[in-house]
Amino acid sequence: MQKNKIIYISIITIIIISIIGIYISDIQNSSGSNEEGSIDVLFAAGFSKVGPELISEFNKKYPNIKVNSKYGGSGELFATLETQKKGDVFLPADYKYMEDAMNSGYIDNGTVKNVTKNVPVIIVEKGNPKNISSLKDLAKDGVKVGIGEKNGPAIGKTTAKILEKNNLSSDVGKNIVVTTTTVNQLLTYLITGQVDATIIWEDMTSWKEGDGKIEVIKIPEDENEISTVPVGITSFTKDKDAAVKFNEFITSEEGKTIWEKWGFEV
Repeated sequence: MQKNKIIYISIITIIIISIIGIYISDIQNSSGSNEEGSIDVLFAAGFSKVGPELISEFNKKYPNIKVNSKYGGSGELFATLETQKKGDVFLPADYKYMEDAMNSGYIDNGTVKNVTKNVPVIIVEKGNPKNISSLKDLAKDGVKVGIGEKNGPAIGKTTAKILEKNNLSSDVGKNIVVTTTTVNQLLTYLITGQVDATIIWEDMTSWKEGDGKIEVIKIPEDENEISTVPVGITSFTKDKDAAVKFNEFITSEEGKTIWEKWGFEV
């Protein structure tokens, strides 16, 4: 009798342990993948708002993959690839930087995907005291203009193309009082009154920093230079599996929803 009781208790114990094991497994699966890894993502500075949310949502799916982010001008990020050979995922603000990286052998070309668009717009102080309504108005007397460095951030290279395309390089050039290494600095110069007008990416006009402080003047499409934003995995990544997962996530439907939330057209 005692022997049967022991057997019965043993069977019950095994069943309970099995149920607990299944329960724990379900919890782990519901909280995300158990895959581990670590990657460094080189984000263009203009993605400093959308980037943290992309990482946060990615980590809900892959909680054991650590994502380290570096934000900077696209030219600065390219220099990181060129001089340090570091980084796992490259996300510049314009395709030209990706193209240069691909041609230099810094990118696994088969991993490159187009993510979204970057649309340049003119921004001015709330109330538009200088009555700026077009690119030509950036050349008016007394207008202080800030732009990105031509060989620095993507917005700088793009702005140079816009001014050249519209034969305004020289005229607007006379009014340029500051050039910056990141697009974020341009927004700061504008809202602090150090410049009267600048050209930044359209999605940035929804940032809380400029809320109630700026007005947006759109640039006609035939005068504009809209940039394609790509993402790709570097050729010297140390954790390709994790990099591939991040690359796929930010271009997935879930990732696109996040881009759209921050004002990007996907």
